[in-house]
Amino acid sequence: MLRSDRVDLGIRKAEKLDTGSSSFNSLLGGGLATCAITDLYGAAATGKTQFAFQNALYCSLKESQSRKPRVVFVDCAGSFRPERIAEMAEARQLSSAGEILDRITSVYVRSVTEQREINELILNSDMFTQCKLLIVDDITANFAVEYPADADGQEEVFVSRYYHLATYVRKLAYIALSRNMAVLLTNSVRSRLSERDQKIDQTEVETMGEIISEFALFRLSFSKRDRLREAKIVQPFVRNASTNFNIETMGIVP
Repeated sequence: MLRSDRVDLGIRKAEKLDTGSSSFNSLLGGGLATCAITDLYGAAATGKTQFAFQNALYCSLKESQSRKPRVVFVDCAGSFRPERIAEMAEARQLSSAGEILDRITSVYVRSVTEQREINELILNSDMFTQCKLLIVDDITANFAVEYPADADGQEEVFVSRYYHLATYVRKLAYIALSRNMAVLLTNSVRSRLSERDQKIDQTEVETMGEIISEFALFRLSFSKRDRLREAKIVQPFVRNASTNFNIETMGIVP
């Protein structure tokens, strides 16, 4: 559901998109900001894709006579589940699942090239003029496969991987600003390598996060301990900027 509050970014008026969660709306200053990238990362089963589903659901609620999609879900890991979005809608007693899913376009991409092609399609096709939210789920998955860390000529592969990722995310930032869209990324984590003794420590860092951080307005870290889940803002720096949440049939609460 589109919220009415706006933030002046100078070039455009950024809107805030309701996340369907009061705690996340508060954490993000009203919801997902258009004209900007929001990046969230964490280990498996911490709630990243569920958060993406819920945002797709709420962004698709605005009624329109147009058949054009409100949401594009770029699925890099085969994670898109329309039945889960329908389940959330039914549990929350929202619009019919069929109407909601009609406003969400999902694209399963299996390569970096296909990810780039979706960017160009969004920019150049009239089909996406009503789109307000672009989700890229597991953004670095294809980059990690095509530019493996253990490949021959490792330094060259490393540089190429980061260059192509930076180019890709930069285009996402351009789409967000030029189309007044919110861009939501989900990403994995990896263990940090200690510089002192070259051993892996237990600290988790975002996969290729140093590149993504250059273009993201908000970066959120998701974590889970037992059944308790936490989201914490790591960019920009905000003191005590975190919230606990649960995942239920209706989605993320509170």
